[in-house]
Amino acid sequence: MGVSCELFASPLNCYFAQFYSAFPDVDSAFGSRGSFFEAATLPEGSYEVGPPYTEEVMDLMAKKLLALLRGSGERPLSFVVFVPDWGDACTALGLMSGEEFKPFRHFAHGSYILARGREHEYISGVQFFHDSGADASRRYYDVPHGTRVYVLQNSAGATRWPFTE
Repeated sequence: MGVSCELFASPLNCYFAQFYSAFPDVDSAFGSRGSFFEAATLPEGSYEVGPPYTEEVMDLMAKKLLALLRGSGERPLSFVVFVPDWGDACTALGLMSGEEFKPFRHFAHGSYILARGREHEYISGVQFFHDSGADASRRYYDVPHGTRVYVLQNSAGATRWPFTE
């Protein structure tokens, strides 16, 4: 998918060197590109989107992603979004699964991919631990709930970074 930047990270939990963060005034010295919510546009690219799991933030995130995709023109944009599977009661989940996002979903088998609880892991915010040995058990988090993975792309993004199963 060519992902090289995160939209919700900090210097202590980023996976990629390029990231957006909640506190750019402090985090810019460590590589933050600023606040995702304050960015008028994003450079062409493929982004990982893992927002804090609160309905308010996820709702704002979904609306911002929709505006960015609609306003992207021919600039390739791709977003791989990870959110909890809370059912469609959450506004953001309903929005991303709904008609407004349909032109930007390029997955043939539904609106999203479901990773079942206890069958996948997250990388926790301890990037200073190694991926192997004793540190590995502290770096990876067994997720108890399901996670929805949305792949949202404009046409240019789908061409540049095709989503295959």
